[in-house]
Amino acid sequence: MLEAPPYQVCARAPLRVDLAGGGTDVPLFAANYGGAAVGAAISLSVHVEVRLGGGTIRLRSEDRDRRVTVPQPSAITYDGNLDAPKAALNMLPVTGGIEILTRSDAPPGAGLGERGALDVAVLAALAHCRNEAYEATELAELAFHLETEELRRPSGRQDPYLAALGGVQSLEVGAATVGARAVSLDADRLAECGAHLVLLYLGRPYAAESAARRIWDAVAAGQSEVVAALVGLRDLVAPVVESWELGDWRRAGRLFEAATRHYVVLDPIWSAPFTTSLVAALRGAGAWGIKPAGPRAGASLLVLGPRDRRAQIASAAQAHGAVVLDCTIATQGVSVWRESLPEA
Repeated sequence: MLEAPPYQVCARAPLRVDLAGGGTDVPLFAANYGGAAVGAAISLSVHVEVRLGGGTIRLRSEDRDRRVTVPQPSAITYDGNLDAPKAALNMLPVTGGIEILTRSDAPPGAGLGERGALDVAVLAALAHCRNEAYEATELAELAFHLETEELRRPSGRQDPYLAALGGVQSLEVGAATVGARAVSLDADRLAECGAHLVLLYLGRPYAAESAARRIWDAVAAGQSEVVAALVGLRDLVAPVVESWELGDWRRAGRLFEAATRHYVVLDPIWSAPFTTSLVAALRGAGAWGIKPAGPRAGASLLVLGPRDRRAQIASAAQAHGAVVLDCTIATQGVSVWRESLPEA
């Protein structure tokens, strides 16, 4: 058995909010219609700690209270329990035993790109353990491969790219190509943006995978109404990018509102009484625009409004059981470092 090193490898990758086009970056749509998305990394993160040594593979999600112990790499199976770190180990194996600990700053099922951020963070930490270095976009593509090829789960590129790169990123996605461009925002513009944005968790986890499956089954079947809704979301990307670069937050809010007619088609929860009541209350409190914080409508909302109405918007949300998630735009993507372990 190899002697365990006196350090652990730590990694952190930011979560994200979708600003426009989320979902059109999934290959099934992008390959046939062309996808585009713009999103922002946020200061809520996924955290990973890797400790080498021991004779087994030990995986633990600290905030989800889930554990897996595997005697050896050949015994790894994908069974829905901590599959992402298992897949990462299959892609970037290490010699000897290993312990991987993970946790997220976001509530469970908040729909803030946790899966993509976890993939990027675990892969970055394992690459460090192997003395390998990858560019941020290479890590994003490895994470995309982990989801779509290793685990065979429908997934897009926005989440891993934002986790790897940070900042506000605009993506164009084709059948076999992806281009990422950083949206130009200086420090003053970022601070100004933060004063107008409110992120709300709706207080309950949402089964995003089943909602996504309905959409992709409809796209595969060529259902014109669903395809048109996704095209509508994709076509909002360019004006949203322009409004952010100009700091035209009222226009950005109107574009959030323009997206709502598409979400009504894509996810019935957007028309559910709870959602419509909350959205009406937020508008009554002064919000300029409200949209899902991810491609699905049931977990978290992103609200744009006047800075002097933030307190009223927050109060209206809390009165409906929503929770304000304090965060800012994260300008840095994934980071990796070593920490010394205390002596036994």
